[in-house]
Formats: sequence, C-alpha cells, structure tokens
Amino acid sequence: MASEKNRDKLEVGETVPKLSLRQLTYFLATANHESVLRAGETLNVSSASISTAIAQMEEFLQVQLFIRRHARGLILTSAGQDLAAHARNILLHAREIESVAQRGPYKAVGRINIGCLSTIAPYLIPLILKEVADNHPEIQLRWREDKHEALLDALHGGGFDLIIVYDYDIPTTLHAAPLRSMPVQVVLPASHPLAHSQTCSLTDLTSEPMVLLDQPRTRDYFLSLFGSKGLTPTIGYRTESFEMVRSLVANGFGYALLNFVPPYQVEGHGKLVSRPVSDIDRPQNLVLARLYRFRAPRLVDELFKSVSAAVHKLHISTA
Repeated sequence: MASEKNRDKLEVGETVPKLSLRQLTYFLATANHESVLRAGETLNVSSASISTAIAQMEEFLQVQLFIRRHARGLILTSAGQDLAAHARNILLHAREIESVAQRGPYKAVGRINIGCLSTIAPYLIPLILKEVADNHPEIQLRWREDKHEALLDALHGGGFDLIIVYDYDIPTTLHAAPLRSMPVQVVLPASHPLAHSQTCSLTDLTSEPMVLLDQPRTRDYFLSLFGSKGLTPTIGYRTESFEMVRSLVANGFGYALLNFVPPYQVEGHGKLVSRPVSDIDRPQNLVLARLYRFRAPRLVDELFKSVSAAVHKLHISTA
C-alpha cells in the first residue's frame, strides 16, 4: 500500500511542468518588446522579476534565449524563437481553458498578435479592428504590417499567432485558410488605350513600360507570370513603395500588376483604372496563415470569422 502511494506521488511529480505560465508570459513579453524594462512596464511587474524568470528559464533549458545588444535591446536566438512559438501557443490554450469557467455561451477572450502585408494593411486592419470590437470585445488584437518574407519569418519565430498574406510560395510548415480570391489586375492610367478594353493579356503588356512593385516575393510572382508564358516584360521603374507604384501609373509612367487596387484620388495626379488579366492560370488568394505544428485554439477560429468578414468588405478594384 505504501509503495503504491509513493508511486502515485512520483507519477504526479513527474508530470508537473518545470516552467510556469508566468515565466512564459514574462519571456514572451520581453521577446515582443525586445526589452526587459518595457516588458515589465507592460505587465506591471519589476524588471528584476522579468530578468529572474528569463535567467531561470535559460538555466533550466540550458540554452541562451536572447542576444543582448548594447543600447539596442534584446533579440531572440534561434532557440529563443522556437520557444517563443511554443510559448505563444501554450498561452493561447491556457486562456481558452480559463474561458471554461465562464457561464453561458462561449466568449472569445485573449490577446492575438497578427501580421499583415503592408500593401493591404492600411485598408484591411481598421476593418478587422472594427469587426473584432463589435463581435469579440474581449479579444485584444495587436497588429504589425510588414513584407511577405518578414511576416513568414516572424510567424516561424513566434512573433505572430497569425499572418495575412497571399498564397504564393507558402511553406509546408503553415496552414493557410483562404479568405478571398485576389485575382491579378493590370493597373493603367485612365488615358491609356488599353483602359478601354474589358480585359488585358500579358502579351498586350510586354511592349509597355512596367512599374514593378519591387518587393521580394511580390516581384518574383509577377515576373513569373510572364516567364510561364515565355514572355519578358519591359520594366520601366522599380519601387518598393505601393503608393509610389500607384502614383507613377496614375501619372502615365507605365502600367502595374497588383492583386489589390484601392481607389486612388490625389488631386493633380491623374486617375487609375484596373482590368482583369485574361491569361493567368492560377489566381492568388489572400489567406490567414498559422503554424501547422500547433493546434489552433477556438479563439483563432473566432478571429478567422471576423477577419474573413472584414476582407469581404474590401473594395479591390477601380472602374
């Protein structure tokens, strides 16, 4: 009998995690803010408590979690990035467990970090914030805009729970839920002869000067459309700025290919029109992506509904 009691105690003791949710919260706040001081201010605890928790975690895990840069804050090591992704998922599920104590219908509660493509974020993020505020006021949504490559890296490194990107060259490590089809359109100055056509083909465009949105994955995708047809575009201008692309086109310096064409009304800069591109084999979709290796908590499912509703409110082309 005594041996059975000792065995039960041993089994229970072996299943108790050595790291606490508090330590994971302190660690993740430090990773988000790249600063022990700012993490402490956000959580309303002392910097000493944050530093102690991180030191204890590093000692237990036998890895360095942060690289300490003089006067420039902290950045995660590769081990720290992997832990951040796990910690973020664990804390989401912990908050889901807390919601079990609620009475009545399920209420989505918690904080979600979401990343969005910088080209679409100014038009989409405010709509998402409104949807979340109206339908899930208990969700705290933190967002950041960036380029495709940076969003993928940050998601893998634990910087985001979810990212909104196009489904071009999505790694197999991600689960991508389609939000909306975003077909490629040719964007033209209103005075261009092709603006009077209902559609345009890539062949129609090869001799015209192209204003290329010169962001790594975006550039590769648009150029690959021509390459798949054995065509080579005539690139007149390259720019990383979405607004500069639209301004150059509106002022008659060429055409552009874009998936998202919001209205453009700038006094003295001309007007834009957009037309479908007829000979593209596979249209792109806007997707909400997360890491495959983690089970998504219900909170993420609820947020997907709000994001999807916001995306379908986007005006994606100009007449």
